[in-house]
Amino acid sequence: MLLTKVQDNGEIKQAVFSLNMDGAPSPDGFGGSFFQGYWDIIDVDVCAAVKQFFIQSWILLGINSNTVTLISRVQGADSIKDFRPIAVANFKFKVIYKILADRHVGVCSTIISHYQNGFIKGRNIKDCICIASETINMISKKSQGW
Repeated sequence: MLLTKVQDNGEIKQAVFSLNMDGAPSPDGFGGSFFQGYWDIIDVDVCAAVKQFFIQSWILLGINSNTVTLISRVQGADSIKDFRPIAVANFKFKVIYKILADRHVGVCSTIISHYQNGFIKGRNIKDCICIASETINMISKKSQGW
């Protein structure tokens, strides 16, 4: 229920302003700086579009479209290894994704075991490696009679 509830306009605004305003613009040319800069004018329309996803469980055609393009890594690039791909997503889709990701953080800690250390904020998978290394050292010392 928490993941799918219809959010209030404040949650949508928070998501809009937490996204990178200088990131790549959407395929339609509008990026974070546009949405943040003109929020007072477009807030009603953006909130309606985002809420529509949570109410009807579908996205308007084109909102989840991405454009994949290649960006040159070096001057005079002439080989595929000289490029890196970048996906340009619709900003409203990024807002929906951000809201879901933020909500997911609150749910993850209740459905994932406290022994799971990867992918949870405040936990680090490297902790497992350290514990495993210490255990192997301890077992090794015991088997050698130390």
